[in-house]
Amino acid sequence: MGKTYRIIFSGLVSDAESFKRKMLRLGVTGDVSEGIINKAPVILKQGLSLKDARAYADALIQAGGKATIQAENQPQESQEKSTLSSVISLKSFTMCPQCGYKQLKTERCIRCGLEYDAKV
Repeated sequence: MGKTYRIIFSGLVSDAESFKRKMLRLGVTGDVSEGIINKAPVILKQGLSLKDARAYADALIQAGGKATIQAENQPQESQEKSTLSSVISLKSFTMCPQCGYKQLKTERCIRCGLEYDAKV
């Protein structure tokens, strides 16, 4: 069986009302959103593939939350030592049109040096 992952909600980036509205569009009721906010950090979903975990994390980030993906099935000792890393939205990345290198949006490719508008 492959590795599985869980999504951890650790708080808000935007205001609570905006987060609740955006979560409502995703099918999450206001009461559930309020509970998530009040219980943070909280595990929202477990047993996911990395692809599904990224999709959930991206949805939370787009709604204005902080999301973390954590690998499951690690020995307890490893989980205690590991730190949670924030998930960066896929919209924060770009691909260089010259060499194809994928990186965080910048004005210049860090691999080949091509200057371009990363906001496109």
